[in-house]
Amino acid sequence: EISCPELDAAVETAVEAGAVGARMTGGGFGGSSVALVPEDRVDAVARAIDLRFVRDGATPPAHLRVEPAVGATAQRLG
Repeated sequence: EISCPELDAAVETAVEAGAVGARMTGGGFGGSSVALVPEDRVDAVARAIDLRFVRDGATPPAHLRVEPAVGATAQRLG
């Protein structure tokens, strides 16, 4: 109920183009989507999303590529 058509299209298209999974994050004013994509499919997934947006009459989104890293750990201070 807090998504928007563009965000739904990004998630749906990412999965169709080879993402392992994708979902909305944030919300309220559309939020963002996060997709887990095998490295060899990253460019194809981004291209597919861009083409979908253009086909739907929307401006293609910005894509931020990040790589997973080891999570935070607790350290005792002092």
